[in-house]
Amino acid sequence: MFDDLKNLKQFAGILKELPRMQQRMEEVRARLDEIRVSGETGGGAVRCVATAAMRVVSLDVDPVMLGALVDPAAEADRDMAADLIAGAVNQALARAREAAEGEMKQVAAEMGIPLPPGGLGLSG
Repeated sequence: MFDDLKNLKQFAGILKELPRMQQRMEEVRARLDEIRVSGETGGGAVRCVATAAMRVVSLDVDPVMLGALVDPAAEADRDMAADLIAGAVNQALARAREAAEGEMKQVAAEMGIPLPPGGLGLSG
């Protein structure tokens, strides 16, 4: 019974802080859209920039470097080019997840919100 009362008191405290938490989460969302991370493959032949909000901002393919790696007439080379592009995008998004997780951990710590042992599950 006392545990239930203790939990109810904690829940009431969280509800009281809800407006502040919502405002802070909006600030975090805006910040995640400002954080830029990048990934590249093929020694810089393909570079992807993404935000920590998981949005791809740009995808640059260096024509000179890619031209040295890929013969457009060869299907295997076209497949390799697609793999390079996918690899750069995936690398950028993995870094975006890491940046988002770090930002969320920082905010949770500032607000005194305990996180589960595995974190927020964004990095997996």
